[in-house]
Amino acid sequence: MPFVPQTMALSMVQKASSLGLAGSKVMPEFIAISNGICTYIPLSAIVTTTNVVLGPGTGTWTGPVTALIPNSMSSMMILKASESMVVGRDTRKFFDAISFGVCQTIMSSVIAQGTVVGGGPGTGTGKVTGLVPSNLEQQIVLNLGQQLLVGGKTNPVISAVAYGICTYILSAATIIATCIGFFAPPPTGPIPIPGLIGTGKLV
Repeated sequence: MPFVPQTMALSMVQKASSLGLAGSKVMPEFIAISNGICTYIPLSAIVTTTNVVLGPGTGTWTGPVTALIPNSMSSMMILKASESMVVGRDTRKFFDAISFGVCQTIMSSVIAQGTVVGGGPGTGTGKVTGLVPSNLEQQIVLNLGQQLLVGGKTNPVISAVAYGICTYILSAATIIATCIGFFAPPPTGPIPIPGLIGTGKLV
């Protein structure tokens, strides 16, 4: 199970330290943020694949999440934060550490898996849907509040974090699917079926 808050938080802290960002609240903040992310994403993310398979049949698919670059995710956070005028000296470092934890530590270990109704073995590609920045923001703010880590700039900063994570994953994450299963024997099959849709989750 890759969605482990402690693992993500430790990765963020290590990245922050390498960038010269430290302080008594850094670890508690990253723990709260990681708790929110690891609670929200696996419950809300939906993966849709388009597959070329043999059928008719029944099958499942599985595949890694690829194409996520931490700096690109943090750039989206900076863009959102600048709209609220909350960009400061260490803002980029803060966002870089979070993005590293999400992209390099967690999402690189995630496996997407699901079903293909009507088809058997084959290949496909997929995208992530279902992530809503405001819902992730609420989850993170809830966790920050439980640790009494709230302040005047908390909501705009966390809004930027949630926006960057959700928007970037939705736009950039790519799933390379391998479909397995069974197809009907002759004379019914096998028949190549292009464009067959599969649905699944991140695990």
